[in-house]
Amino acid sequence: MIEKFDRLHGLPDGFFDITTANIRSLFPNPTLIQLDGRDPKFLFISILLHGNEYTGLKVMQKILADHAHDLPRSILLFIGNVHAAEAGRRFLPGQVDYNRCWPGHDLEPGPTSGMMQRVIEIAHGLPLFAAIDIHNNTGKNPHYACITDPTPENQNLAARFNRVGMVFNHHGVCTMAFNGICPAATLECGLPGDPKGIEHACRFIEDMLTLDELPHKQPTRHALHLVESHLTLNIPEHVSFEFDPRADADLRFEPDFEERNFTLFDPQQVFGYTRVERPISITDTNGHDVTDDILRVEAGKIYLNNTMMPAMITQDKLVVRQDCLCHLLQDYLHHEIEF
Repeated sequence: MIEKFDRLHGLPDGFFDITTANIRSLFPNPTLIQLDGRDPKFLFISILLHGNEYTGLKVMQKILADHAHDLPRSILLFIGNVHAAEAGRRFLPGQVDYNRCWPGHDLEPGPTSGMMQRVIEIAHGLPLFAAIDIHNNTGKNPHYACITDPTPENQNLAARFNRVGMVFNHHGVCTMAFNGICPAATLECGLPGDPKGIEHACRFIEDMLTLDELPHKQPTRHALHLVESHLTLNIPEHVSFEFDPRADADLRFEPDFEERNFTLFDPQQVFGYTRVERPISITDTNGHDVTDDILRVEAGKIYLNNTMMPAMITQDKLVVRQDCLCHLLQDYLHHEIEF
C-alpha cells in the first residue's frame, strides 16, 4: 500500500501565493512536480519533509518566480508532509517522520515508506544532476550541508553551500536514498523562515541550475571541513527536563544551551545537571548504547569524557521528544575537532 501522492507536470496557479497555513488548498496531498528546463538533467528538490521547516517552500517560490519563463535546468520538486505543514508541526501524531522512511529505512514497511520508494523510482527513471533536501534546524546553528556518502562529488556539493559540512548516517533519510544514483545533500538553513537562510539556499539552488558538473576531485581542507554526526543524544521518556538549572526537573541545562551548537565542550565543562543516574541515552551510528563511554555524572553534574562538539541542539521540547536533544560531532578525517 502506498500513501496517496499527486503528480503534476507544471506549477498550479496560486503556487507563488501559498503559505504553509493554506498549502492544502493547492496541494491536498504530498505532490511530485516535474518542471522541464533547458538542461534535461533534473535537479531533484524535496521540501517540507518536516512540516514546520518551511524555508524550502520560500526558496522554491522565489527561484521559480525568477525563472517563470526560462528554467535553466529541469526540476523534480517533491512537496512532502503538507498535513503537518498546515498544522505547523514536524509530523502529526500517528504519522511517521517523512525524513526517516525513505529506502534504506529501519521501519516496518508502510504506506509512507511505500510512497517514498515510488518517488525514488520515478526520480531514478529520469536523468539526474543532483538531489537536494532543504531543511531547517529548530535550534540556532550555522548553515551547513549534510551528506551520507562522502564521495568527491558529494563533498564538492556540500562545499558549495558552506565550508563546514557534516557526514551523517541516519537510515531512511532522503539524501541517503540517492546514494549511488546521483550526488545528494541536505541543506540545513538555520531557523525556519530566517531571511539569511532563504537567501543562502536560493544562491545555492541558482548555482545548481547552471553548473555543468561537480568536480570529481576531493575538495581541499580549506574548501570543506567535514565533521561527522557520530552520536545521538536522547532524553528517556521518564526523565523530565528543563532549560533552567534551578528548575524542579530530573535533567537541567543552562538557558543558553542552544548557543553551544558548533562549540567545543571539554571534559571539565559542565554539560548539564541531573538528579537521576542515567538522564541521557547516547547511541552511536549503529544504534548501540554508548552512554557510559561518553559521559559521566559527578555530584549531580554531567560531563563529557572527551572534547566534543554538539550540533542541532534544540530547546523545542516537542522536537526533543520526537527526534533528539542534539548530536555530538567529531572530525570526519581525523576523529578530532580542529576548529
